Amino acid sequence: MFQTAVETFSNDEQKKLWLPLIKNHKIMGCYAQTELGHGSNVAALETTAILDKSTDEFVINSPTITSTKYWPGDLGRFTTHGVVFARCMVDKHDYGVQAFVVPFRDVNTYKRLKGFESGDMGAKFGYHSKDNGWATFDHMRIPRSNMLMGISSLSKEGEFKILGDPKVLYTTMMLIRTSIVEVCPAYSLLALKIALRYGSVRRQFSTIKGQRIERKIIDYQTFQHTLTPLLAQNVSLCFVANYIKQEFKEMNDKIAEGNFDKLPVMHHLLAGLKAHVSDVMMTTLDKARRSCGGAGYQSNSGFTELASAGSPIPTYEGDNTVMLLQSARFVFKLVKAAQGNKPLPYPFSYIG
Repeated sequence: MFQTAVETFSNDEQKKLWLPLIKNHKIMGCYAQTELGHGSNVAALETTAILDKSTDEFVINSPTITSTKYWPGDLGRFTTHGVVFARCMVDKHDYGVQAFVVPFRDVNTYKRLKGFESGDMGAKFGYHSKDNGWATFDHMRIPRSNMLMGISSLSKEGEFKILGDPKVLYTTMMLIRTSIVEVCPAYSLLALKIALRYGSVRRQFSTIKGQRIERKIIDYQTFQHTLTPLLAQNVSLCFVANYIKQEFKEMNDKIAEGNFDKLPVMHHLLAGLKAHVSDVMMTTLDKARRSCGGAGYQSNSGFTELASAGSPIPTYEGDNTVMLLQSARFVFKLVKAAQGNKPLPYPFSYIG
């Protein structure tokens, strides 16, 4: 997300400066957007970046407890830099949330720089390999040129200009949702593979006429009716994931040409699919585990790791309730457009 954000929000000069450092791992970065009091509501972020015209610097500050950056991966200990989203302020005028490259630590010693405090968030339900962290800024100074100026720019005199569509801000989050649409059916199919293999060797009750051997539980209709529909559903979601990856790439190609037509449709699809596939995954993981009886409760079954890896997905990168509401809102807009005999975007012509 760090590299994608730099690629998305930088101008050509900034890309030449930052991308070689990122790609050669000279600096390690994180995507510092979410705050303790603000997740999906990006417009309400509280961290400030105030321009000091006398020094041509931005002063990055956390004015409240709720403005603490919270949850970014690798923020706690391992990053030297971050793309920090903060309110751009000039002479008390608020130009909204902008992206800034902020150095956190000395690249040689990894000691924190003045004005930066951070820590690891501690134990989580799972995903322990990821160093999710928190950070606060105490009037930390960065050059004005560290504001990523591909979408908007700010001169030394404080003149603010919008150069592109600010909606590009959401494309980085959409990238992660694309990954979620891909990973959820993969987790589900792993769980189903465990359960179906177990069902193929575990036997229960002598119900085969003329035989003393007990019946494999995979031959029971209740077992089949529990897992077969989930198997079919998650295989179909793999095709959906391939489709959405292709559509996302086409959207980004068009955005690079200045065409944002596909952005609303992709936001709708990814918001809805993110919620849908993660709900399907949680249902699949639970039913697959329970179908294995007591054996599914053992950690060595593999279900423990799958459950801990999958459990945060319904809430991160947008809580599922919020995602479904955003997706539904787009459909209502299309219904209103259809009532006014306006053209509808592909693939929603059926609404008309």
